[in-house]
Amino acid sequence: MKKKQKQKLLKQFRPNFEQVRLELFNEIVLKAKKDYNLMLDIFIDPKKKEDMTVAFNNGAQVQQFTVPMDENFNTVVKRIQKQEKGLLERFSTNLADSIASYLQPNLPQGLSSTTAKEDKAAEEKEVKKETAALEELETKTTENDSNKTSAKSMTFDNFTEAMAKFPKFAVNKTATSYELVEKTPKEERLLATVAKDSNEFTIEKALDRKYKLKTEVIPLIEDFAATPVANR
Repeated sequence: MKKKQKQKLLKQFRPNFEQVRLELFNEIVLKAKKDYNLMLDIFIDPKKKEDMTVAFNNGAQVQQFTVPMDENFNTVVKRIQKQEKGLLERFSTNLADSIASYLQPNLPQGLSSTTAKEDKAAEEKEVKKETAALEELETKTTENDSNKTSAKSMTFDNFTEAMAKFPKFAVNKTATSYELVEKTPKEERLLATVAKDSNEFTIEKALDRKYKLKTEVIPLIEDFAATPVANR
């Protein structure tokens, strides 16, 4: 394999959804510590898998709250997974700022954010200004994500037809998911799975090994997974 072809191939390998989401959590924790001196722990509670759980340690006790990981949140994570330039930096910064704004009134003396003012009135004014700016950014992000999702909406029939164009590929339905399989004389090999009740999806190693098809098939799987459940 030529050097240029190998470099191009390596570029095509991307971390999976869970790895990118964990990277996002770590970036938020780092920014909160650096910019606001907030000690956070961000994780997914097994009992609240649809939410991002944020734990704040103020030195005396640990305060926890959750942030819903809705369709727009997951769509942005998928865009980060596709290595959209600068998106991880922007999204993690926005979330760190939002969390800091939420926790700001509860911070003990001596543990204020780096943007806080000594004068209480000035501090409150600054927090309100930051909150308003963040809300505007979140609104724009939501609109952009909605337009992107709508533009790439893919029904089950569309997805099935698209996969049928690849030799031996087929889509099966189970009680909980859609399964992309490759039918061979010896076996039916599972390539990918898309959940029926959410936009979660899994790419199997069998598809990862199909280098030439990988860049054509995976974007279609991502579009189908990103399509709202009701529109499939």
